[in-house]
Amino acid sequence: MPTGDLVPSSDGRLAMTVGPWAKEKLFYVRGYCDIFNTGMKGKWRTRTYVDLFSGPGKCIVETTGEEVDGSPLIALQCEAPFTHYFFNDLSADAIEALESGAASFTWANITYFNMDCNDVVNYLLPQLPPSSLDFCFVDPYNWQIKFPSIQRLTKARRMDLVITFQTGAIRRVADNPPQELDDFFGDAGWRTEYKAQLLAGRHTRGRILLDIYEQRLRGLGYIQIQDYLPVKNTRSAVLYHLIYASKDPRGKDFWDKISRRSSTGQLRLRL
Repeated sequence: MPTGDLVPSSDGRLAMTVGPWAKEKLFYVRGYCDIFNTGMKGKWRTRTYVDLFSGPGKCIVETTGEEVDGSPLIALQCEAPFTHYFFNDLSADAIEALESGAASFTWANITYFNMDCNDVVNYLLPQLPPSSLDFCFVDPYNWQIKFPSIQRLTKARRMDLVITFQTGAIRRVADNPPQELDDFFGDAGWRTEYKAQLLAGRHTRGRILLDIYEQRLRGLGYIQIQDYLPVKNTRSAVLYHLIYASKDPRGKDFWDKISRRSSTGQLRLRL
């Protein structure tokens, strides 16, 4: 049962297989959805949730068979809900399962897309409310999302981001990168930056790659960026970092608050 497969869950709907570490990522997504809406509902009547890699809504932990809610169902369960939801996935089967699983949320204003994460941006933008506070979860399994897509999606919008930055996978190919990584970082210039910093020996490969990507986010107006949440596999190797980005200083306060503890309740020490 490889990670990322769609398999039947206990209710007969399709679910996505995930590693046990995915529960940590989803824990922080839940925390931010809750604090985002609770903290801002009095100031922003319109609040949107955008999920570019929504999956089928349910996840099954491959090592234990435990069934857990994925990011779209988590976002729908907020005590103070978002006013609009936008779910996208490249898999038609995943979107069909998600629509079925979300059908009980009859009050929710949900728009579904079944497209490539980059292509969907042009269709999504006209449907976003003109004046809203947005939270977008970008959860690729490698580097599918192109940086120009992030740029188009966030231009002139108050949109907080949580991006799964696949540190381990990108680090493994950075010395001989595929062409797609140029699109992920926005241009081929990252290659020169990476080599120069690597030769200088001031940081680890993962730290260099994170810094390069985050500098590009700052160029889009994201003044608050945090990446102190590495998600590790069962051998304690870093798989990915959760990059949090906001254009508002208040966002950092929210993220710091929900990330003080891990999903097991352990106090997290920021290094």
